[in-house]
Amino acid sequence: MSRLQPANLFIAILILTLRLTPVGAQGGPDIAFQPAPRPMPVAVMIEPGARLELHFSSLRQGGLALLRLSGAEISGARLEFLGMTRSFFHVENDAWYALLNVDMEASPGLRALTVTAQIADRQVRFQRVIRVEAAGFIKQEFQLPPDRAHLVDPAIEDAEFARLDVITEPVGPKPLWGAAGFGLPLDSETTSPFGAFRVLNDGVRTRHTGWDQRAPAGSPVHAMAAGYVVFAGELDLRGRSVIIDHGLGLYTVYAHLSQPGADMGDWVEAGQVIGLSGNTGRSSGPHLHWDVILDGKWVDGLALVALWLPA
Repeated sequence: MSRLQPANLFIAILILTLRLTPVGAQGGPDIAFQPAPRPMPVAVMIEPGARLELHFSSLRQGGLALLRLSGAEISGARLEFLGMTRSFFHVENDAWYALLNVDMEASPGLRALTVTAQIADRQVRFQRVIRVEAAGFIKQEFQLPPDRAHLVDPAIEDAEFARLDVITEPVGPKPLWGAAGFGLPLDSETTSPFGAFRVLNDGVRTRHTGWDQRAPAGSPVHAMAAGYVVFAGELDLRGRSVIIDHGLGLYTVYAHLSQPGADMGDWVEAGQVIGLSGNTGRSSGPHLHWDVILDGKWVDGLALVALWLPA
């Protein structure tokens, strides 16, 4: 078993304690997620007609954060950060929100954030420097059994990433995740952490794009939030998998399943069983691997689960 860093271990235990609650009503989701508490802003910036709230002080590699923009006459807004442009979404009377994420391969250091709000025929601009911090990713070595050794081929990994890019490319116009936000797909221990540098079969180097959780084969796997199933089938590395679109370019991936429990096009609720865990694909034993993807970038899923989200 890989060793979690103390900070990640604390987060994992806290989330498992607070975000998973059994539900007894027959026919409902097996797990009900408790919404993360709504945070107070860490920093506030004010310009004529607009107020920008930052709910974070810095971002780690692979991290995720939330921005809130308010103003009675705002008709739209966008952010620019690390070469990315993203629109704000509107879910409250005078409030707009945007998710801000950092690629896990981004270099640590100070980076410029620009937020531009449209108010009638004028624009209001906010600028701030954001510190990107090193996540302290660990190194792991794995040996695949002989019948799966061919899956260490980098060309197979590149092809799968390209396929995932196509599946997760659409950016829906509104959030679908619901008021409960996101919860863990299993009530079990996390093992291999997000972002780990991996060496496979003593030679091939890759990255761990998500989190692993302990799961005997056949364990029910739950949707981390509400959304539409956009893939339910076989992938070379992830094996039998389910992918859910939660809106706004945010997707979750559930891999190495023994059996998908949802079909493409299905609407699923948070906590609903969407498959059974297994040992398919590039896997050395039964477990659940899950990913979070936002606008084509890998996101630390524990950061998402801990984040309060408007709906």
